Order: sequence, then C-alpha cells, then structure tokens
Amino acid sequence: MERMKTQAGRQLSLLKVKKKWLLPASCSFFFVLSVLMTGCFLWQYYLPKLKTGSLGPEVTSAPVRMCPQHPEPVPLAHPLPVLKEALEKVDRILRQALFAPGLAAMSAVVIHNDTVLWTGNFGKKNGSDPASGPPNEYTMYRISSVSKIFPVLMLYRLWEEGTVASLDDPLERYASAFTINNPLGMTSAPQQKSLVDGLEEVGPAPRPSPVTLRRMASQLSGLPRRLRSTSLLWRGSTQEALSLLKDDVLVADPGTRCHYSTLAFSLLAHVLAAHTVQGDYQRWILEKVLEPLGMADTGFDLTPSVRARLAVGFYGSGRPAPLYNLGWYRPSGQMYSTAADLAKLAMVLLGGGPQRLLRPD
Repeated sequence: MERMKTQAGRQLSLLKVKKKWLLPASCSFFFVLSVLMTGCFLWQYYLPKLKTGSLGPEVTSAPVRMCPQHPEPVPLAHPLPVLKEALEKVDRILRQALFAPGLAAMSAVVIHNDTVLWTGNFGKKNGSDPASGPPNEYTMYRISSVSKIFPVLMLYRLWEEGTVASLDDPLERYASAFTINNPLGMTSAPQQKSLVDGLEEVGPAPRPSPVTLRRMASQLSGLPRRLRSTSLLWRGSTQEALSLLKDDVLVADPGTRCHYSTLAFSLLAHVLAAHTVQGDYQRWILEKVLEPLGMADTGFDLTPSVRARLAVGFYGSGRPAPLYNLGWYRPSGQMYSTAADLAKLAMVLLGGGPQRLLRPD
C-alpha cells in the first residue's frame, strides 16, 4: 500500500514538471520556425530572377517589364496565298470589264494599312488613238463625284478646330439667308425621332426638320439634286444659289431618307469656305489636304499640262467626252487625280500611316 502511494506521488511530480516546461518549449519551437520561414522568404525575394527556360539567373541591368508584353511580329509570306488568289481574280474581272462599251482605260490600286498590295492598269489612255499607250497609276483621271469627299473632310476639320460648333448645326447658322420650303414633313411631336441619323427633334411648336451640316455631308439633307433651272455648268454665286432656294422645295424631310444631292455638297463647301478663306474653297483644299499629303497630281484646274496627262473619257456611245468646267458646282465633281494620289488619301483615312488629317475617334 505504501509502495503504491509512493509511485502515484512520483507520477504526479513528473506530470507537474512536464506541464511546467511545455509552454516555454512550444514558444521556443514556434519562434525558431518563424525565424526560419522569414529567412527563407527573404532569401527567395532577393534571389536573382530566373529567365524562363534557363538554368541560371538572367544577367541584365534592364528593368523588368510589366504586362502587357506584346510578342515580336512574325513576318508572313507575301502575298498570302488566299490574298494572291483574290487579287488575281480582281485582275481578271477588271480586264473583262474593259470590253464594256465606252470604257477605254482603268487604273486600280489595292492597299492595306500603309502598303500598296496590287496595282492594275488596263486599256489605253486614249481609246480612239491606236498608238496610245496603256495608263499607269500616275495617269490622271477626272474623278467626278469622288470630289465630294473633300467638302466632308473640310467640315470635319473645321469642326475639330472649333470653327464649326457642331456637326448638327443647322445650315442657317452659317448661311443666314438660307431657307427652303418643306411641304413633306414637320416636326410637331416631342417624341418624333429621325431613325436614319439618330437625331431627336424636340420643340413645343411645329417646325421644319433642319437641314444640318451632317445631313448635307451624308446625302440626308433632303435638298434637291441641283438648283432649279440650272445645269452643272451654272456659274452663279452662293448668294444667288440661296436666293433660288427660297422658291424651291425639299424632296424629302431632312434625316428621313437618302437622296443624292450635288447641290448639298457644293453649298456646304462654299458656305464653309466663306468662314475660313474668304470663300476660296480650292485654296483651302490645296493647303490643308493636297499639299500635306503630297497629292501633287490632284487638283481642280484643267491646265494644258494636266490635259496632256489625262486619260480621255468617252460617253457610252463611244463619243469622246469634252472637258467641262462645272462652275459653282466644282466642289462636287470638278477634280482630277491619279490612282497613286487617291491611294495616299485612302491610307491616311484608314489610319495606316503616320500622317493624320483628322483626329481618330
């Protein structure tokens, strides 16, 4: 019995000793562990970074680039087989088109970004002259209604510069004498909207839908094709044009449907020019567009040197077309150019080169 009491007392004493040292031992263990973990972290942090796929540290003094990192461009075979096939098809189609009556010459260019991918020149510069040679990308052509691009460029450039407050300004803000009858549509309900150009007309009283600058540049103005009782050779002034419009009517409510109007682009060009270069539209185009882009073979005036380089145009009947001077309608169709010059303009408009005419959206 005494022996059992002695053994129980000894076990109790050992248990007390263990409890006494358990807490200090545990604290010491976790302290040592935290020191080791902190040391490992610092070692990894200051270890030189390894280059992907290498067995040793990258030796470089350049700072590490952060994301995004773009891959190096991989040059592709030029031209791509699918592109080469498409361009060969274009070549065949255009050659076949030369057999159409009245079509004597054609020049075409295909571009991508700032690169010319393909040029095609077909026919003869003068189809009525057996000795005439073929055209090339520097042969001059009258570009007719492609001239309408340039009043639009003028509008957007003046808007960027602040001369034009808004593309949706009504024309009468810049031509106070402008007025025209609109028997085809009235804006009377506040909820009525133009589904074509997204503009909403709100007003307490009925009023005509406005002929805006944007609509004039988009064939949505509703203005007639030409001034009443005039031809494309009319040589009047802008003030005379505005006087004629007072007795004319819109052919569509502005903004509701497309209607081709040579009048709209010529009027837009002359009105804008009156606010910038004393009415000299051609000078503005030369200084702001043609010269900066190096379009030396593009212009308005058919001088003897220009005539010598022009491809001869023909009517469908085969009769040579005379070289008209369009007078007041010159902004809409008077210009001449070459395939090479128009390629320069296309590259700029597509944002493919370093030059800019307009700020990107």
